[in-house]
Amino acid sequence: MMKPSVIIHNDCERGSVEFAKLAGIINTVSQNSDVVDANQYFEKDNAAMTGAYLFTTVPFWPEGSVFLSLVGQGRTIAVVLNNNSIIVTRDNGTVTMCHDSIGMKEASLLNDEYSDDYGMAKACGLLINGKGLSELGTETDPENIMIFRIPEAKISEGRAEGAVGMLLKTFGNITFTIKTEDFEKTGIKKDDRLHVTFTKDGKIVYDEKMTYQPSFGYVPVGEPVVFNGSSGYMDIGLNQRSFIETCLPEILDSKDITEYKVLIERIGD
Repeated sequence: MMKPSVIIHNDCERGSVEFAKLAGIINTVSQNSDVVDANQYFEKDNAAMTGAYLFTTVPFWPEGSVFLSLVGQGRTIAVVLNNNSIIVTRDNGTVTMCHDSIGMKEASLLNDEYSDDYGMAKACGLLINGKGLSELGTETDPENIMIFRIPEAKISEGRAEGAVGMLLKTFGNITFTIKTEDFEKTGIKKDDRLHVTFTKDGKIVYDEKMTYQPSFGYVPVGEPVVFNGSSGYMDIGLNQRSFIETCLPEILDSKDITEYKVLIERIGD
C-alpha cells in the first residue's frame, strides 16, 4: 500500500536545506509518510502562479494526499477538496484554481501554533495521522476563503474567449482559463484551422493562424498549436520551442497575467 504523502511547494528563496527541515518535522510527527519536494522555484509571494501549478499537481496524487504551500503571506488555513486531498497554505488565493475545478468541502483557520512554516509542516503531519481540521483550528465556511477572480470563458460555435491563466515556463506553454470540456462545445475539431489573438488593454499583442491538435508534437518544429492541456484547460505552445519566450516574452513581467485576453476562432466561421 502506498504511504500517505505530503507534497511541498516552496518559493525561490527556500532551498534544499529548508526542505530537509520541513521533511524532518513531518516525519517526526508522522513516520508513516512520504514527503515530496514539488518545486523550490516559485516566485516569492506569487500566490496566483503557485496556485495554478498546485492545481496541475493535485489530480495526479492519491486521495488523502496533503499539499503544503509556503508561498506568500496571510493567515494559515487548511482546506479539504472534494477529492479528499488537503491543502495547507496561506489564505492568499493559492487555492483558487483547485476551488474552481475540484471544489472545497471543508475549511479551517489554523491555530497560532501552526502559523509559521514549521508549524504548517507539523499540521501536515498531524493531518496525515488522521487529525481533523476542527482539531487544528476553527472551522469556517469555504466561501470565506480568499480566491482570485478567474475571468469566465465565453463559448459559442467555432469561437472561445478567455484569458491567460498560467505560464508553464518549463515547456514555454501558456494555459488559458478555457476548460477543455467547454472548448469542446465550440465544435472545433482536430486539424481545424484557427485564428488566435492575444490582447492586453484592448491592444493586439499576438495574432497568428494555427491548427487544433491533441498536442504540440502534431505540428512541425517551431510551429504554434492549440491543444488540450493536462490540467483540464486549453493550452497554446510551439513544438520544441518556448511559445512564451518566442511569441510573448513581455508576459513574464506581468503582475497579473489574466490581463492578457485570448480569442480563438475557427477559420471559415
